Amino acid sequence: MNKHPQHSAQPARFWSGLSVPALLCLAMLVLPTQKAITSPAEAAICSAALGQPTRVEGPGLVGPIRLLSWNIQKSQNQGWVTDLLEIGTDRDLLLIQEASTQAMISSTLPQALYLAFAAGYTTRSETTGVLTLSSVEPSLQCNLTAWEPWLGTPKATNITEYKLAESEERLLVVNLHAVNFSVGMEDFAAQIDALSPLLNSHQGPLLVAGDFNTWSTSRHSHLASFMATHQLAAVDFSPDHRTRFWDKPLDHMYLRGLKALKAKVVPVASSDHNPLLVTLEIE
Repeated sequence: MNKHPQHSAQPARFWSGLSVPALLCLAMLVLPTQKAITSPAEAAICSAALGQPTRVEGPGLVGPIRLLSWNIQKSQNQGWVTDLLEIGTDRDLLLIQEASTQAMISSTLPQALYLAFAAGYTTRSETTGVLTLSSVEPSLQCNLTAWEPWLGTPKATNITEYKLAESEERLLVVNLHAVNFSVGMEDFAAQIDALSPLLNSHQGPLLVAGDFNTWSTSRHSHLASFMATHQLAAVDFSPDHRTRFWDKPLDHMYLRGLKALKAKVVPVASSDHNPLLVTLEIE
């Protein structure tokens, strides 16, 4: 389940140090555009594979399901191992965005975990993407790829499906890192809307979480409307310590057929995003 496809995009290093407004302005001046739309074929193939007979043995996930969702900022800051051990140990599912393969994240945790990886940003020395770790083997993994229209770098979505111990249905998990540097809504909306075939096809509990880069009212509104259309409800956090940009939360978790028993945000200094910790039960 560990896949590391390579991409040829090699953006200049100086872009990563710029603020969002500065980067957008410079990008519009000097960079060609590239559509961020996820391939419809990828989504269709993944949708067709949902719920198919599986070779995976064992009873599946046992509730309550303990979940972590965290943009770990490429594991480049001191203290990330300590924080991950504290908040990630004994979790059934860990959804990590900006996960670096070089950091060997799964090996820092004491529990044995299955690994499903969707590559995003890639250079000669580093590959990062979205990583889903689970206490049971997924019955399905597939990846969707969108592209930053100005930077030309990939943004990944990792989709995994799991057997459930107490149900004939399966749990579908979508771990997403959204397009960030785009002007207007077209590219962001295309990436989110590409999930429709999956959400429409899946019969059973469903979780969509990650770093959605909802730094504007229009982005947040589109995401909320899309999720509501597909009968997914947002998890509420109180107190809400989610990382914000322009006073908008960037990280979200949406549920269908699941109920959040506990939900909290843990402030950390080891990433520019605070992790989300949620305990779920199947409705």
